[in-house]
Amino acid sequence: MQSIICFTSDFGLGDTWVGMCHAVIYRACPQTRVVDLAHDILPFDIRKAAAVAASGVWQLPEAIHLVVVDPGVGGGRRDLCVVTRRGTILVGPDNGVLIPAAWRAGGVESVFSIVPAQLNFQLPLATFHARDVLAPAAAALACGVGPAKIGEPVEVDSLIASPFQFGYREGDVLIAEVVDVDHFGSVRLAISREELDALCTIPQRLEFSIGHLQMEVPLGRTFSDVQEGETVALFDSSGWLTIAVRLGSAAERYGIEPGVLARVRIGG
Repeated sequence: MQSIICFTSDFGLGDTWVGMCHAVIYRACPQTRVVDLAHDILPFDIRKAAAVAASGVWQLPEAIHLVVVDPGVGGGRRDLCVVTRRGTILVGPDNGVLIPAAWRAGGVESVFSIVPAQLNFQLPLATFHARDVLAPAAAALACGVGPAKIGEPVEVDSLIASPFQFGYREGDVLIAEVVDVDHFGSVRLAISREELDALCTIPQRLEFSIGHLQMEVPLGRTFSDVQEGETVALFDSSGWLTIAVRLGSAAERYGIEPGVLARVRIGG
């Protein structure tokens, strides 16, 4: 039985929505703990939510991850419980927001479309599936109810695609999207440590090509491996390859935004 629910949404903290989801979870499964991963995601920003949830899974793979950024609420899209190959359970809408998190946990093992009646839920209100379907489903899972008990199996191939692609290799180059820019302006690429190690076991410097930008920077362990104002590449708390400026914003300095493609190769 998993006692941690990791909660990501675009609800903000100025309304009652996050608190109501907490209340529903605690009422259904008092022994669980809810970790609020992020609630200040811009409204309807599925890409950002997917990146945040994937980072959360990388750091807390043993948790149940509840992810609610849902522009299509009430429009007939499915509510999902996704079981990954490494055992992490994801709960959220079928709009692609769960897919990167599933990648970080070994890929999708099985998927269930949540059926409220199977847990004796009331019919959900059209505008708040997070409170009326998704949070109760996460609570049930946290209290030991199996995914097959709360939904019906669906084909993995029928899921809505991820809002971004994972990195891939072409010869001696890794190609990946910029998936996220964090609060400090660090730029995260969809490249894992394992993928970079497959290219070169101990790289010292990396060359980046992003649009018209061409640069070569050291691959460090932490931000303080370079002087203030200098640029470094590293693997940050997200587990993704990151371009950062020590005590500065890489996104502002280089004009990089989520969604652009980057080409990465081993530097000289």
